[in-house]
Amino acid sequence: MKNSISLTQFASTLAASMGISAPKAAGEAFPLLGETLRQQGVSTAKRVLIYNPDAVGMWLFQKYTPWFAPVLRHTQLGVPLQTVMPSVTPVCFGTMYTGVEPAVHGIQKYEKHLLTQESLFDCLAAAGKKTALVAVADSSMAILFQERKGIDYYILPYDGEVTAKAEELIRQGEYEVVVVYNQEYDDVMHRTFPESEESLQALKNHIASFDRLCAAAEKSWETEDSLVVWATDHGIHTNENGHGTHGSDLEEDLNIMHFFGAWKGL
Repeated sequence: MKNSISLTQFASTLAASMGISAPKAAGEAFPLLGETLRQQGVSTAKRVLIYNPDAVGMWLFQKYTPWFAPVLRHTQLGVPLQTVMPSVTPVCFGTMYTGVEPAVHGIQKYEKHLLTQESLFDCLAAAGKKTALVAVADSSMAILFQERKGIDYYILPYDGEVTAKAEELIRQGEYEVVVVYNQEYDDVMHRTFPESEESLQALKNHIASFDRLCAAAEKSWETEDSLVVWATDHGIHTNENGHGTHGSDLEEDLNIMHFFGAWKGL
């Protein structure tokens, strides 16, 4: 069964959590996050961490649930979403941050170029939210949303440098929104297969990075109403040659889980 909540709803949902305008053409926000924020005593999130690990399909969470204990420890809400077709990285991140279907934002295959479609980054800048995008060089997240006025970019060689810089920025406390992109799992599972020893270690590394960044946020932002988000782009499956891949309309590629955690400032 394919999940019913669409990735087109992510941008509006995050915008609503921060009390800012959503991209004009974006899908409707889903109410689950707003309910969670209210339960935590948060009206609007003043500080936000969005962690984007590439290719962590929902079935990985279902099969290796105990490994996700650090993700669950920092969050109160898990939302099953369906990503868009073709289920490849630039298409999916294009939709995640613009809230529109690929035919609208303009990336409908594996290609990476600047998107001119209004995105959550444009809305953050318009609202005066000091935002940092920390991503791996030449990745979709480093390319699609570049050249936005009011956004600071930290483009670094690989996941380790990205996570370290993001933690530094969180601890310094200058930014209200920190967006972080990691890609090791996707890289490794393409070279091997989704459940190879190396791939599963990469998955554990993403979980550890999220844990590390959330711990920094919970300490540095403890006095402010805050939100942390785990938001992957698509899933994966094993092809006929025994290697990891994605891009199809299989449930394994389309079904993903996003996790949200909030706290009220002291």
